[in-house]
Amino acid sequence: MNGERRTIRSWLPWLGAAAAFVVTLQTAGDVLDVPLNATPLVAAAAAVPLGLIATLPALGWLLSAGSALLVSQVYDAVDGDPWPWPTVHGVVLLALLFATGLLPLPWSRSPADAEEGGAEASVGGGRTRRSRVARVLGELAVPVVATVATAFLFAVSVPDDLRAGWAVGASAVGVAGMVARRLPLFRVPPAEPPVPVGDLPALLRTGLSQVVADWGPPPAVEPSGVAPWVRRYVPWLAAFVVFWTAISTVEASVEIHALLVPVVGVAMALPAGLVDRSPLVGWRLATVLGVVLALLGTPSEGEYDGAWPVIFQWVWLATVFFVAVRYDRWTTVCAWAITVAAMLTGTGDDAGTAVTMIVAATAIVVIGDLVRARRTASRDLERQTELSELEKARRTVLEERSRIARDLHDVVAHHMSMVVVQAETAPYRIDGLSDDARAEFTSISGSARQALDEIRGLLGVLRGTDETVTLAPQPGLAQLTDLVDGARRSGVAVELTTAGAPATEVSAAVGLSAYRIVQESLANAVRHAPGTEVTVDVSYTAQAVELRVRNTAPAVAVATSKSDASGHGLPGMRERAAVVDGTLTAGPTATGGFAIAAVLPYQAGAPAAPGLPHDSAAETEEPTA
Repeated sequence: MNGERRTIRSWLPWLGAAAAFVVTLQTAGDVLDVPLNATPLVAAAAAVPLGLIATLPALGWLLSAGSALLVSQVYDAVDGDPWPWPTVHGVVLLALLFATGLLPLPWSRSPADAEEGGAEASVGGGRTRRSRVARVLGELAVPVVATVATAFLFAVSVPDDLRAGWAVGASAVGVAGMVARRLPLFRVPPAEPPVPVGDLPALLRTGLSQVVADWGPPPAVEPSGVAPWVRRYVPWLAAFVVFWTAISTVEASVEIHALLVPVVGVAMALPAGLVDRSPLVGWRLATVLGVVLALLGTPSEGEYDGAWPVIFQWVWLATVFFVAVRYDRWTTVCAWAITVAAMLTGTGDDAGTAVTMIVAATAIVVIGDLVRARRTASRDLERQTELSELEKARRTVLEERSRIARDLHDVVAHHMSMVVVQAETAPYRIDGLSDDARAEFTSISGSARQALDEIRGLLGVLRGTDETVTLAPQPGLAQLTDLVDGARRSGVAVELTTAGAPATEVSAAVGLSAYRIVQESLANAVRHAPGTEVTVDVSYTAQAVELRVRNTAPAVAVATSKSDASGHGLPGMRERAAVVDGTLTAGPTATGGFAIAAVLPYQAGAPAAPGLPHDSAAETEEPTA
């Protein structure tokens, strides 16, 4: 790993593999007739592939399935045991099969593929869809092969009476992994940053303290699609079912006085009701009850073997899962270690049940941690996306204001230059000026020059070093005809109509804003509604110039991405209108097109007259939004 610290995602499965190895060493002889000197090899074959479950699950499955086939062919089962390999081996194999369907393959989505996907999207939607289908089929190839092979392995290895059930069960596990991958809840997040080794003691102490002494509510989760009443009442409904099941079956596993049966039933049901509101408290109750039943309870001669009733085993594992989902990783690690230690107390009477519980708890902790990490990553991604959108909108407004400032500077600089010229030439154009008047003109000229120098310096900052300074005059209303003609030459069906004449002189800033609004409107029409007819109406009222730019509905719907919807066009046009104290509205029309309406007063700072000319309402559609 080039000397970098390993993340918990890479070494935690190997910790579980070590625990599985120790457990298999103790229980392999109960299932297989294996020589003592070969037991470590059988245990390694069962446990080692588990270490690959979070990084290379497909390779781990291949090793586990191959070794399972080898073990089932070399060694005979003891006393007709239905498992042709150690129990841990079978559980690890199914866990790796699930992870193979859940986790993406290392080569399934590289950065190069992402760039290629982006290029395909720019070429055409059909090619993108074909590429997406091919990618999905490629991702499903390995999980499907693994599922079919595992079902076949169980079918040829287990006894005839169990063949159909185990083949279907293995297939269901593989399909569940592939389905879970498509669900947002189970999508695997990117690897988290590595944890320094020196921080591990403090993290473990914090986690242990929370596991043992924290009685507060669990960390809040983001609102989900599950109704609040479901989360509030369904766990207690499950607890009621657990209670009645427990009082009916507890005596089949443990010898207990009849008067204590309801008490034990309540103790088993409470953790089920607390899994959502207080999962850590529910886990503590289940763990303490598991130790008490294993140490003080006497196994009965009933039909269920093991130290714990079956319904309690499921409740215990459920509490472990919810702790892993709701709490941080280090609290989960401490809870898992205590759970394994508590389950080891049940190995005296029936090691098989305890071993199965330990392996199941380990797998559940890994899956629960993946779910928690996915939720955290999704929440962080949503927040970062929201912040990025806000920053993008803010940057868009600032960039547009910067462009407006650059454009208006040229207008202001022109007038300032005229002030300088008039002030300096006044003594030569006007006879009989007094010395005070000449001094006043000289002061005006100096102040105007200083202001012009300062505004030129500001222009240099606004333009930046990577922009080319244009020397052409700023456009205005007189250049709208040239703008429309240029759009026609580009293939746009656009018509320009002008009604009336300005009642007074139009300031250069207003003319520039009008030109830029029409220019951006035409660009938006070409970009978002190609092939449509565009109409530009310019109306002069008593106090303002009114612009109406509308396009017809496109013949073919154009896919609009989120980035297109939040682009620079509309915010920039609103800024252009606001800088001259005008107004601008934009939105779709009733006929499926899009319309932009702007009212700009002739002189910046003068209030714009509301309303339309008497005949424009009949000719121009107003935007509906």
